[in-house]
Amino acid sequence: MRVALDELAALGAASPDGPAGGDDRTWTGHDPAQVVAVLRDRHQRSTLAQHRLQLRLTRIAHPPAVGDLSRLPRDEVHRLDGMVRTRARLSTVLQSAHHETLTMNPEPAFNTAELKESSQQMRKVSGRGGVTRLILGIPASAGDDSAWYSAESRARGARYRELPTMPMKLFVFDRRSAFIVVDPADRSKGYWEITAAQAVSDLIAMFYQHWEMSRPSRMWMPPKGLSPRESAIVVLLADGHTDAAITTRLDLSMRTIAYTVAGLMERYQVTNRFQLGLRLGAEAAQQAAAASVSPPDTPHQPTR
Repeated sequence: MRVALDELAALGAASPDGPAGGDDRTWTGHDPAQVVAVLRDRHQRSTLAQHRLQLRLTRIAHPPAVGDLSRLPRDEVHRLDGMVRTRARLSTVLQSAHHETLTMNPEPAFNTAELKESSQQMRKVSGRGGVTRLILGIPASAGDDSAWYSAESRARGARYRELPTMPMKLFVFDRRSAFIVVDPADRSKGYWEITAAQAVSDLIAMFYQHWEMSRPSRMWMPPKGLSPRESAIVVLLADGHTDAAITTRLDLSMRTIAYTVAGLMERYQVTNRFQLGLRLGAEAAQQAAAASVSPPDTPHQPTR
């Protein structure tokens, strides 16, 4: 018991009210939300440390798709030092993308703040329409809180697939520019921005090679015909999130969520959320069955 209390104190989850020493002290628990945030941060750091080790062990199995960057023309490869500069540049290029974005995420866990920032950027892109978004990831680690982000991405039109491992962290925009990490074991060092046509083409080919080997996520998707906001809310509700949790995830008010669900109930002519879930589930199943007998939708791959 004493050891357990010491661990809680180290986490900031509890603190003694009386003087140190003795076994009759009274302990007070702290704000659960604060403690959960600390635990998630520890979990993420631990998981990413294991991920960096795995990268070192599997590097032979995944030879680099881009050779010596020093051989590329100076004006076609730029180093973005640090994550602040990298995020700013990624945001700028993402907002100018009009055709296609390819993303490869090898991390098993994500920082909540990074996910919030990424979701805001994603909503801006999905709002424009006409942009094909393909995302490759690996299964999330136990306790990771990023499932909502994947669910919202798919609800807003992104196509998401998974593989057990990924060769690198990669972003490609409109087949004109690619971003890879400077040091795969330490993303804080920044990224390389590559615009050399052949190097970008090689990275695209590598992405699609892994895309063909991957499998679509099995997470439930709502029927087509819903707006991006409706789809995102319904997916998170189906995944067990409360209205309060959805407000935090999607940056929406409780009233907006209530109005959106009420609008869906009126459209589907039901009187409660349970009935709405049954109608949406049945319609989604019918669409999935129809799609299964249609030719597979394979993204256009670049010619080499």
